[in-house]
Amino acid sequence: MPLPSDNNQTLLLFFHGLDSSFETDKFTCIEHHPKYCLTVNYRQGFERALKIYDALIQQKMLEYLHIILAGHSLGGWFANHFAHKYNLSVLLIAPCINPNVVLFNRAPDANDLPFPTSNDRPTKVMVEVGDEILSVKTAKRVLVDLPSSWEVQYFTGGYHRIARANEINAYIEILCGESLASK
Repeated sequence: MPLPSDNNQTLLLFFHGLDSSFETDKFTCIEHHPKYCLTVNYRQGFERALKIYDALIQQKMLEYLHIILAGHSLGGWFANHFAHKYNLSVLLIAPCINPNVVLFNRAPDANDLPFPTSNDRPTKVMVEVGDEILSVKTAKRVLVDLPSSWEVQYFTGGYHRIARANEINAYIEILCGESLASK
């Protein structure tokens, strides 16, 4: 079996945060290849972004044997949403748990945008203590009673916009290895 880093059949599909792009440090620090991040302007409409990403995932599922999702901040909400929809493994980096608040009430009703935590595929969540976007209090309130496939790691120090390259790459390698082993 190939090592995860040698496996070009596992695509890492990355979802950037609000007002960000494929140039974000969280994406550019990722060493896994192939990787892909499509820049989407979330402020042009939440439903539009969902449709764009859904079409992208369906296309990539035809091209690759395995897909791993990763997302940062608001992109973490999208990654979690699609991980649940398509039963995929995912890395959530300081995920936005309530997009309605982040989008300043431009998204549909908050009740229509749940942050599900029932995916039984391997899920890694990175939470930074002191993060100005995702508070530990919010994370501990939402990330409870998780399936055994979920791992939540709290990191001290750091900052929402600074990449944690070593940790991100380690989690991606684990997820890629688990993806290969499960098929």
